[in-house]
Amino acid sequence: MSLKDLQRDTTVYLIREGETDDEVRENLSKVCGRIFEEQLDGWYRVPSSWPTQRDMETFERWFEWESHSIVEDLCSAPIRRERF
Repeated sequence: MSLKDLQRDTTVYLIREGETDDEVRENLSKVCGRIFEEQLDGWYRVPSSWPTQRDMETFERWFEWESHSIVEDLCSAPIRRERF
């Protein structure tokens, strides 16, 4: 699987809303370690080989992210909630 393939079907994470870009980034920084681990686990399941530093600065070196303020749910089924 190539990087282009991975970029075509990205994972969406819902996080706490922010009024400004800075607030969104701050909210993301609070959960970026969990997202980092979730993504690493999907790529390579040997945690001892993962980078130990999983803060926002490292997160932004490894991942591209974008924020969307509106999400529309057009399905009739309830949203499945997963914890990681």
